[in-house]
Amino acid sequence: MAWTKATYLARTRDWMDATASDRWSDTFLYSILGMVFRDEWQGMLDTNPYYRFAKRSVTTDSTGAFLLTDLDNGSGDAKQYAYKIITLTDGANTVYRETDWRQVPLALSGTEDYLSYDRQYYLIGDTVQILPQTGNLSLQVGVNWTPTPIDDLGSELSEADFPPGHENLIALSAAGMALAKGGAETQSASDLLALAQKRREALYADIARRTGNPTFMQFPDQAAVWGG
Repeated sequence: MAWTKATYLARTRDWMDATASDRWSDTFLYSILGMVFRDEWQGMLDTNPYYRFAKRSVTTDSTGAFLLTDLDNGSGDAKQYAYKIITLTDGANTVYRETDWRQVPLALSGTEDYLSYDRQYYLIGDTVQILPQTGNLSLQVGVNWTPTPIDDLGSELSEADFPPGHENLIALSAAGMALAKGGAETQSASDLLALAQKRREALYADIARRTGNPTFMQFPDQAAVWGG
């Protein structure tokens, strides 16, 4: 059964041997739990980009762009925050290739002889720009996403989305970070963070490969970069 917001707080205090202590406020511990939760989810998605995957439908504005926040979904405890773009297509026949602004600095100026058949996109700030520049274009974006962090959950009874059996990783990491405050329990903090690292390794082993297929080395960016 998924842990609730209150359960994460209680288990964190248990690991700290601070169940009755007022040295660390609930607000402070929840802020650490939220930070740890975000970090662990991002680490999981860097290990397995498809562990949480969704397709989002977006429409470009008049400049051929859309905001990264357009890739979020839901609200409240069910909010899904887009982490990284994995694919971008028109949902039918065209796949857009990622580039960066320094490769196409004149693409929006009207002076560059742009190859119209080469569909690309790049990120600039919090915006995704489509090339060629096309307004009111419907696109389908494959993204991975992170769930609502513990500190943003609506109530103490709200459940946090985390792989079953690995919840203590969050509590251990948060406890270790909290005990490091002030430098009075540095050894205990180090011990807890070491335990958390062992749990993290176990978690990554569980999610890295979820089928019997072997892992293959692949180029990390565009095949063209490697002469493919």
